[in-house]
Amino acid sequence: MSKSIEEVDGPDRQFVTALARGLDLLRCFDRPGVTLTVSELARLVRLSQATTWRLAHTLIERGYLTRELNGAALRIGVPALTLGYAAIEGVDFPSLALPYMRQITERTGATATLSFRQGTDMISVRRCDGDFVRPNEPVVWRAPLTAVTSGLAVLAALPDAARAHAMTELRAQEPQRWEARAARAERAFADYAQDGYVQQHAMMKGLYAAVAVALMWDRGGQAWALTCGGLASQWTEAKLHAAGRELLRVKALLEPALACAPPSAS
Repeated sequence: MSKSIEEVDGPDRQFVTALARGLDLLRCFDRPGVTLTVSELARLVRLSQATTWRLAHTLIERGYLTRELNGAALRIGVPALTLGYAAIEGVDFPSLALPYMRQITERTGATATLSFRQGTDMISVRRCDGDFVRPNEPVVWRAPLTAVTSGLAVLAALPDAARAHAMTELRAQEPQRWEARAARAERAFADYAQDGYVQQHAMMKGLYAAVAVALMWDRGGQAWALTCGGLASQWTEAKLHAAGRELLRVKALLEPALACAPPSAS
């Protein structure tokens, strides 16, 4: 889920708390066929059962939630499904991600990049330029998984067996660079286990810093990554952590769409 109502940064007179809470309830129904009781919803959105019930009741009255036959559980209603289908129909995943990438750039000032895994490489497909743009860097590039922050995030998110297989292939491809890249990968795996994202503080000979999260798609094993970064001199560790939390917010919004939207990178 995105950050809770209580975690919204600073006072915002345009922010409607009740609406946001209702939308948070709807986002709990993020898997096919899922049903939830009011008490389960209350735990997920971190609200009291009384408040959660009032929100759920309003959504039921508007048709966005429906009761199961037993009356205890709720499921998503047709109006909410219609909105979802209208948003996703005919739109591939990179196009769905682009507005949220722009949001990342607006909030952090970093360049945001969407890339996907192909074998032992990451291939970029979308970019939103921030305060720093690497000279002559193409929008579409290819790089080994262990060479870029996005690839390290994907490796960290893979199941153990799949990660070990990928690491074996990468070692065979670049034996001369393997010691340094393996050490970088191990640090990235530890970061990902602790924070949910990967940070790199000194890339491009110490000039560039970046943070990335993986977006995993179960069917077919498709893996994507969102990265944001900029000049290392302007990106302190605290700033990278703040950007990482922003990426996690967007990941929670986008990852469920991978099960519905065509994942084409064309």
